[in-house]
Amino acid sequence: MDSKTWAVFVASAVLKLSLNFLFPSLHSILGQHVEVTTSMTSFKQLKEGLHLYEIGISPYDGGVYHQAPIFLLLFKFLGKFGSTAPNSPTINVFYVFTDIITAYFLCAISKSQSLAKTNQLADWVIASIYLFNPLVVATNISRSTAVLSNAAMIGSIAYACYNRNILSVMFLALASHTNIYTAYLFPPFLLLWTSATGATMASVTKYLIFYIAMSAGLTSIGYFMTGSLQYLSATYGSLLFFKDLAPNMGLWWYFFMEMFDFFRPLFTYIFQLYSLIYVLPITFRLHNCPLVAITCIVGITTISKSYPEVGDLGVYISLLSLFKFIFPNVRYALLAALVILHSLVLAPNFYHLWIYLGSGNANFFYAITLVYTIGMTIIITDTLRAALLIEFQGTDNPSKTVIQI
Repeated sequence: MDSKTWAVFVASAVLKLSLNFLFPSLHSILGQHVEVTTSMTSFKQLKEGLHLYEIGISPYDGGVYHQAPIFLLLFKFLGKFGSTAPNSPTINVFYVFTDIITAYFLCAISKSQSLAKTNQLADWVIASIYLFNPLVVATNISRSTAVLSNAAMIGSIAYACYNRNILSVMFLALASHTNIYTAYLFPPFLLLWTSATGATMASVTKYLIFYIAMSAGLTSIGYFMTGSLQYLSATYGSLLFFKDLAPNMGLWWYFFMEMFDFFRPLFTYIFQLYSLIYVLPITFRLHNCPLVAITCIVGITTISKSYPEVGDLGVYISLLSLFKFIFPNVRYALLAALVILHSLVLAPNFYHLWIYLGSGNANFFYAITLVYTIGMTIIITDTLRAALLIEFQGTDNPSKTVIQI
């Protein structure tokens, strides 16, 4: 890392610590915004669950806490070094450090052999795109646990790019344990893990078994903490079957609010299948560049999962910054940027009109989430088309850039 990159790390730390110091209630304000955090990532609910756990009551009784048990262990451990209040020095430093580590992983990916033959952005630019992205900053200050899940996912990519596959599998299992949609990345990760030796049946089986073993180990932690597997229904069950109908930036909540209960199971399976059905086709089509496949799947799950938040978009944009060779072939960047900016500005206003002022209704907020989804769809399809165009041109002209793993 050069001095500019370290300066970006320091500047981002100063910015976030200053915001927390100058505006002590900012984390509470952002934590109440449905665009920034959901019931699956809320720090407020994490604190309630941690309190119940510390006084000997299962945090999964009563439907208050829906996050992974490992978060309870982590924040109980952090409590030994100070208060776990959202604006305490311990939590401030921990979240700032997590974001810096994530940016470090992104810079490491850009310098890996997987992207070494391409013209990359400078490390400090890649770090800045992540650390100073307003969506990422807002997610960090709101104390969303998605910050930790995203760090584990990007860490898994970084270790895979340097053939440290065991660590990569461990980080992917951890990310999947805290956010089950990360498990969709397993097929393109297999291509990364077997890039040196080839995708033989033995190697695929080895990584599959290790991933399942790691996931089972993490699941057993929750069992020993709570004395039962009831937490699976409160965490993964709530996520997969969409038990909390609170509004968010996704497509699910309005459909299920208006739907008869009789049809809910059918459409739950359909919606979940929609987010899953793209994984294998994208992996097979982009088998020459698993990193692009991973990024594309991350983008699709950003708009199709049951509880999305704007921080997911920040992570997706940060991953796109790794592929500078795609930028010249992107056609609709300005259109997508304007559409998404339009939706991000109006979403909190429409939600306020609906919930607090009563001068609007659910259609106001849901309409702007549809605009947000359209903007995301434009980005995903445009970058995917650009990647495929580069591959097509490269097959006809060896001087063109083709990414081979």
